[in-house]
Amino acid sequence: MQRVPAELLDLSSESMISTADGALITSWNLAATAIYGWQPQEALGEALADLVGPYPDTAIEEVRNRGIWEGRIERRRRDRSTCTVRIRLARAAQADREWMEVSSPVETGHPAEIALAASEYRYRNLFGAVAASFWELDFSGVGALLREVREQGVTDIAAHLRATPTLIRAMMRATRIVDTNDRSIEMFGPGTKRDLITTPLDQYWPEASSADFAESILSAISGKPRHVAETRMRARDGREFDALFTVSFLPGTVGNGTLLVGFTDISDRVQATRQLGEASTRRKMLMDVPTIALSELAAPETSAVFKRLRAEGVTDLHAYIDAHPGFVDEVASSLHFTAVNDATVRLFGARSAEDLIGRSLTGLVQPGCDVLRRSIEGAYDRQPIFQSEIRMFKLDGAPVDTLFCRVSSPDPASGEAVIAQIDITEQVKARQEIERMRQQSAHASRITLLGQLSASIVHEISQPITAIAMHAAAAERLARAPEAQLEKLARITSQIGQNALRTGEIVERIRALAANREIPMVSLSMTDIVAETRLLLQQELTEKGIQVTLARDAVLPNVCGDRIQLQQVLANLMVNAIQAMDGTPEGKRRIDLSLRTKEGIVLLEVADTGPGLSAAFRAEPFQTFRTSKPDGLGIGLTICRSIAEAHGGRIEVRDRSHGGAAFTLALPAA
Repeated sequence: MQRVPAELLDLSSESMISTADGALITSWNLAATAIYGWQPQEALGEALADLVGPYPDTAIEEVRNRGIWEGRIERRRRDRSTCTVRIRLARAAQADREWMEVSSPVETGHPAEIALAASEYRYRNLFGAVAASFWELDFSGVGALLREVREQGVTDIAAHLRATPTLIRAMMRATRIVDTNDRSIEMFGPGTKRDLITTPLDQYWPEASSADFAESILSAISGKPRHVAETRMRARDGREFDALFTVSFLPGTVGNGTLLVGFTDISDRVQATRQLGEASTRRKMLMDVPTIALSELAAPETSAVFKRLRAEGVTDLHAYIDAHPGFVDEVASSLHFTAVNDATVRLFGARSAEDLIGRSLTGLVQPGCDVLRRSIEGAYDRQPIFQSEIRMFKLDGAPVDTLFCRVSSPDPASGEAVIAQIDITEQVKARQEIERMRQQSAHASRITLLGQLSASIVHEISQPITAIAMHAAAAERLARAPEAQLEKLARITSQIGQNALRTGEIVERIRALAANREIPMVSLSMTDIVAETRLLLQQELTEKGIQVTLARDAVLPNVCGDRIQLQQVLANLMVNAIQAMDGTPEGKRRIDLSLRTKEGIVLLEVADTGPGLSAAFRAEPFQTFRTSKPDGLGIGLTICRSIAEAHGGRIEVRDRSHGGAAFTLALPAA
């Protein structure tokens, strides 16, 4: 015969016991434990006759002859009591030695017994239906251990238990689990009901919870009707959880009978309590921050107003406030301090927190305060955080600027908010002072720019005007000569006209720059720019005895720019070279011009044979208003650089290896 698994036998509400030829027990289900008291692991392998009593001889004879017998017999229980059971006993097969019995207690007809049976039925229904875990425990083994301790002369059981943790664990192992409900399987699983009942009790109690178990024993000894405590329990898979441990002690059951023990999983509650405690600790830590003014505001009236407005269909609080301008001040009067820290007390110049608790914001903010309005609108739109700068007023009316942050309660109906403020009065003053200085600097810059513009005009037109004056003097000498040289005089007067025209063009360019008008850029030949500029400066070059050389690449790309401005840059560089060679002996005065192209850049270099550049000049070659000439303005190179950068180019400065200075105008090819 194939043996039925124990888990299937446990599904039966009747006691099912199998034996080998009616002798040794081979299976024992949980219903048998409920009737007789022995756990499966205690009964298996034992002789049936020694445990609960033998089968009657007639039963044995019937089974051997007919294969089945049914009747009533009296049996022993683990607690030494007896019970009458109805048994159906059968042999599995003719050649099989496996006997199986199915038994159930016999109900009597006495009214008291019937009432007791009904009570037990209701108890069993309640036992299985409640959401808590219930265990029926046999404490008789604990009673035996306590008697041994007393026989050893121990009088203070409580102190002995607390000092002997091994005894507590032994008491756990001596306690038998008789029955559990389905909730116990969920709480202490995984496994079946049999798995839970057959697991020693001490496996469910972590070492750290031994003292809680001991306290329940002491409560029983002291005669208390029940014991309730919070403890930590362990499931069969090793996970631990918080539980509410409840024991009911009925008279006469401690140490002799069974006890009902309840466990309620309170992990969520303990976790919530722990989190609440941590939140309270964090709140206290925050409130103790000395540099941040923290306060709690409550306005239940405002919460009710918000609810009413939403019910009325108001979605745009900004428009509503525009139509009801007193709304912000009404909210300010309803907002009251409920808690403040020391930093808030100092911020508002109060003597203590009591000066602020219960006080509204009226008088502490400006009437119709725009920042408060925006915070209210954000709260109405359920924005949890609002931050801005705000000017508030101390209790004595003195203004104080703060960085204001409002954090609303997650519960929209609470009408509570936490306010964090940092005093930034000094920073605002510093910012205002910086702004005042910036405005003064901007004004000074405008004055300087005006001076630079005037100086630029003088500098730019000085060259053509000087040329006009020189040509006019030459024309006058020719006119006074005994023999008139009309062709030469005509050439000079033509140059006077060209310089006058150039003066007008320069003034027009400066006016365009001052008016921020766009100057058209066209494709230009740098060779033509060099030739035109040499012609403009020819008179001065001749008078100073300066030789000009030009070296150029065979092929040069054009550049994109303004002819007059590029002529002015080259003229400035050549005039600087002319003036730099005033101390150079005649015959050695030379300006070497070169036009080259490199990697898409057109390079125009102006090199002289003067004394070269000073260390101060090399350090800051474009410093404004610095000049080595008695009548110089010191803005020529600055203007040259500005024009070059406007054309997408640059000015480079260096000393020549054999004496003199070299200035290079670099422009991108068109």
